[in-house]
Amino acid sequence: MCPICYISGFIAALFGGSFIAVVNHPISWIISLILISYAVYKFYEAKQRGKNMSQETKDRNKKTIFRFIQGVVVGSIVTIIVFYGLTYKEHERMHKLLEQHGIEKHEH
Repeated sequence: MCPICYISGFIAALFGGSFIAVVNHPISWIISLILISYAVYKFYEAKQRGKNMSQETKDRNKKTIFRFIQGVVVGSIVTIIVFYGLTYKEHERMHKLLEQHGIEKHEH
């Protein structure tokens, strides 16, 4: 259970999933598939390397991986809060403008 392999795979999976979710173009789909394939390979490689490690090393590596994922989650939440706070007024203003011109009826 190599923490660097798991973290590399996790980051590649995030980028690959982001490309598929955000960009609607065949080139981005190819890049996404390559990144997701790389992530699967890194997860497989981490599992293979973990077979030769002691239990103490595996436990320490699990803690490292868990701390990294905690940091990603906390960072994501903070980023969402900050950007929501910065863009909320503009978002509402744009919806009101669209409703005034009859372009969009938005209910939320």
